[in-house]
Amino acid sequence: MQEPRQHWVYPRSTDWWENIVLRHWDEHRWIRRFRMSKGTFLELVSALRPTLQRNTTTFRSPISVERRVAVAIWWLASGTSYQVTSDLFGLGKSTVASAVVEFCLAVELHLLSRTVLFGDSITQIMDGFRRMGFPHCVGAVDGTHIAICAPGGRPEQYGNRKNYSSILLQGTVDHRGRFVDAEVGWSGKNHDAFVFAHSALCSAMDSGALIPNNHDMVLDGIRIPPVILADGAYPMRRWLMKPYGRTATTPAQRNFDRQLARCRNVVERSFGRLKSRWRCLSHRLQIREQNVISVVTACVVLHNLCESKGHPIVGGGECPSPVLLSQQEEQDFNGNTRHLAEGKMVRDALARHILGRMDSL
Repeated sequence: MQEPRQHWVYPRSTDWWENIVLRHWDEHRWIRRFRMSKGTFLELVSALRPTLQRNTTTFRSPISVERRVAVAIWWLASGTSYQVTSDLFGLGKSTVASAVVEFCLAVELHLLSRTVLFGDSITQIMDGFRRMGFPHCVGAVDGTHIAICAPGGRPEQYGNRKNYSSILLQGTVDHRGRFVDAEVGWSGKNHDAFVFAHSALCSAMDSGALIPNNHDMVLDGIRIPPVILADGAYPMRRWLMKPYGRTATTPAQRNFDRQLARCRNVVERSFGRLKSRWRCLSHRLQIREQNVISVVTACVVLHNLCESKGHPIVGGGECPSPVLLSQQEEQDFNGNTRHLAEGKMVRDALARHILGRMDSL
């Protein structure tokens, strides 16, 4: 007598996902656990379906795209282990790991260029920063450390000054705290000024390619390009404004520093919200070296998506303040003399203009 056919994989339950989450969870619980509403989740599924859909084989039906996306978002949002996630969704641990990586790669490939960009909103961004107190500004830049496992047991390659391995995320945000540029992957041992000087952002702003169509204005005979705000650890440029710091002696200079600090704070808040929303970034990423950049990039894209939908961050407690590059380096980095001279001229003109606007109110 022939024995009944055996399962070729260990049987697991999908009851929690199919009968509880999909059927009974309300919007508040969706946002609390998945960081987005069910409607936003389904939009994301639709956008990624062509890439993530798998064909049925002779042996089994594929895991639905909805379930694959849910697994990845749950892991990113909760910061829990693959094992815990696999138990919840009724999948094997290796399947969860693959689902996370494939989802992040798909987000990076299909959504990054549509989500993290200046687009046609330059004037709106400038208006936003002007209302906050800083004119002709298109963004605020800073960097943060993302803790990782030392690749190949080589902690010296990625070790930072806090004595753990990390990669750097350099982010530029608009007045609303949405990322308009993000660059990931430099070793945590590098100075933020080095990362910035070698970034695509710096090259594009130097050439004028990032903000085309001549958005310059003239103050006191000095041509002012659209500017980005940074702290004292960044190198001076005609388009990169940093505080006077200890050299501030006049009312205009001190007022400039106050307004810059107030507006630049938006990027620090964005890093805090990013790591609070996607908790996998708040502790050491337990993933392979070759997948780290895609995972971090996907979190940035999803941050923008959730911010654009107005989804609040609820539950899970407060995330520790992000470790910013500027908090590690108190050195005032000015860069080469030409950039420094041009930057000082623009900064002085803006300082006089900002103080004059305030005096006229």
